[in-house]
Amino acid sequence: MTLTAFLLVFLSVFLHAIWNFLSKKTNPSGAFYLLSSTTAALLWLGFFLSTELSFSSLPVRFWVLLACSIACEAVYCLGLAHAYRVADISLAYPLGRALPVLMIAAVTILLGLGNRPSGIAIAGMGIMSCGCLLLPLRTMRDFHWRTYTGKAFFFLLMIAAGTTGYTILDSQASAILQTLPGESALRKSLIYLFFIESGIALVLGGYVLAVPMEHREFKRLFLRSPYPVLTGLCSSTAYALILLAMRHVSNVSYIQAFRQMSLPLGVFAGIVLLKESPAKPKLAGVALIVAGLVMTAL
Repeated sequence: MTLTAFLLVFLSVFLHAIWNFLSKKTNPSGAFYLLSSTTAALLWLGFFLSTELSFSSLPVRFWVLLACSIACEAVYCLGLAHAYRVADISLAYPLGRALPVLMIAAVTILLGLGNRPSGIAIAGMGIMSCGCLLLPLRTMRDFHWRTYTGKAFFFLLMIAAGTTGYTILDSQASAILQTLPGESALRKSLIYLFFIESGIALVLGGYVLAVPMEHREFKRLFLRSPYPVLTGLCSSTAYALILLAMRHVSNVSYIQAFRQMSLPLGVFAGIVLLKESPAKPKLAGVALIVAGLVMTAL
């Protein structure tokens, strides 16, 4: 990973931790993320309207990748909304961040995408796996398979699957968009982000209309709460930085690994600001995940 990629991901980390804290604090919903995605789409709309790129020349493969990525993003948003309603951020955030590292590495290896992670990177991912097993435990005596079968873990798997899907798909689709002549790499990335955010808003809009509870939640939040807007601004800017960083790495799994630097921040916010339990196994799990992250980064 180049220094440029590291700095882009480093800034993204703080924005990511901030918007997740805002989400947890407000008990998010599909309506919450509909408003945040709409905000993000409006943020990048100007780049789309002012471009001279010829989108008609893009291959069908690009639009298929884009559509699949949007579907994965919607799964991620709904999984996140439900996970934050039933689990502490100091559990949901690190698990939701660490599991995709393992999934993305497995998928990229199986599909032959990018360079194969080194032995030390794979060992680091194994250590992260051990850390993930410790996070839900209040004491070591709680270690049992039933601990990992609750409702929260279903939603965490939604988060991990969605993140894995959109990370890999976005790396492929954005690379195709970058081949179009004209415009800078930055503008192309922001235009791609407009496609993503507006697509998420459309999918979640349909979900909110179909679910009465979500419809009521939308009315409660619309033009009344600043948190969806702030979440949209922070989350979309954070991912814009990730899209740029993807151009400076040989394997997208390294990007996902470096993004886990936000993990201690999320746990710290949950324990200190939201008064969540600082159980020793949870802290040990976080330490293992961070150690595995460092090994993966190296």
